[in-house]
Amino acid sequence: MSTIRDRVWMYAAVPCAYHTPYYALPPGEPPTPAEACRRLGLKRAIMDVCVKGPQYPFDEVSESLAFLDELVWTIIPSGGVTRNEDCFFDTDEVVRQIRKYPNVTGVFCDDFQYRRRSFFSPENLKEMKRRVTAAADSRPIKMWMVTYNYDLFTEAAVGHLIWDYGEPVDVASFWTWQAFQLKVLREHVDYLAGKWPGKAVNIGLYLWDFSRGKPLADELMQLQLDTVLKLFRKGRIDSVSLCSNCIMDLGLRTEEIFRRWLDRYGDEEVGTASRAVETTVDNERL
Repeated sequence: MSTIRDRVWMYAAVPCAYHTPYYALPPGEPPTPAEACRRLGLKRAIMDVCVKGPQYPFDEVSESLAFLDELVWTIIPSGGVTRNEDCFFDTDEVVRQIRKYPNVTGVFCDDFQYRRRSFFSPENLKEMKRRVTAAADSRPIKMWMVTYNYDLFTEAAVGHLIWDYGEPVDVASFWTWQAFQLKVLREHVDYLAGKWPGKAVNIGLYLWDFSRGKPLADELMQLQLDTVLKLFRKGRIDSVSLCSNCIMDLGLRTEEIFRRWLDRYGDEEVGTASRAVETTVDNERL
């Protein structure tokens, strides 16, 4: 069995990547991804690729994170990055990282939102999975896909539903963008599991209310962690992703709350998550 700490991934980014006028984060000097992982004792990280970097080649970042047990590289970058959108995004560079660094065990599809789904077909995603799998020879490479809470209710907004892309996806990474919806996180997880049966479920943990550019309320942060702990214990989720090193060392109370939670529960053993849906879920509506 593994511990809760073993199941916590650092959702990493270049320092100050999220310091934008819209997000309105307080000033500070966040640690690097490597520093943040070492400080929290984490063995796994997902490397975000956003407007502020990293740029090609990715080797310097991969070298700095070579001590990790597992590293997942973003293959479809965040929404502000338009590089190679019409030709498989960052597949070529990520394939090179897979071939060079044996701890790269997955690829991350970020911000797969309406505009991208309007021109990027499910067949394109299958081809990306084929290429990264071939690059690793016999080493398994998992494909992660971001799904936001609002994706659950906007299926008719584009030509392809987000669920249409599920075949090559191994890990469904679920993020609650509007903080008030953390109150129904458990229900959303069950709905996601019903839509994508058999997928591993990863929960994204925000330490800041990015949707409003304001601090995340203490009670919502605690509710988020309480829900995650219950879901771990019930075998409903496989892992969580902490967003992120860029939020650390900014004097946020949410970082303190998370640290206390990890200190208290990080060594608790958890088993393999169940792939069955615990409650009966309407396939169309909650």
